[in-house]
Formats: sequence, structure tokens, C-alpha cells
Amino acid sequence: MPLTVNGQPTPIPDPPTLERLLAVLRPPLPCAVARNEEFVPASVYAKCELTDSDRIEIVYPSAGG
Repeated sequence: MPLTVNGQPTPIPDPPTLERLLAVLRPPLPCAVARNEEFVPASVYAKCELTDSDRIEIVYPSAGG
């Protein structure tokens, strides 16, 4: 079973870390990432191991008034 990224099933990359997932997806920067509804600091992406049940949200800042 794949993990879920922004509501879409996504295969887990090898090795199964958040850093590797972002390298594969190449989201536009800047962005923020949450794993299972908890913010993940960029400094721990390489240590953040992923599993099939994880829900990843990649969000982008927006300007407005």
C-alpha cells in the first residue's frame, strides 16, 4: 500500500525517507511539509522514515491581504 501525499496515493521511494520522497517529487520551493498532521522541520527530512500508512501534506505559502 502506498503512502498518501496531498490526498493522492504515492509509492514510497527507496530509501523510504521524507528527504528521498521530496527529491523524487521535486515540489516547488518554498514549501512546508507535514507528516500525519505534524510539521516536519527540513533539518530532519533525512531521518524521517516513511511507512505505508503515512499521510504527507506539502503546502506552499500564499500572499494575500
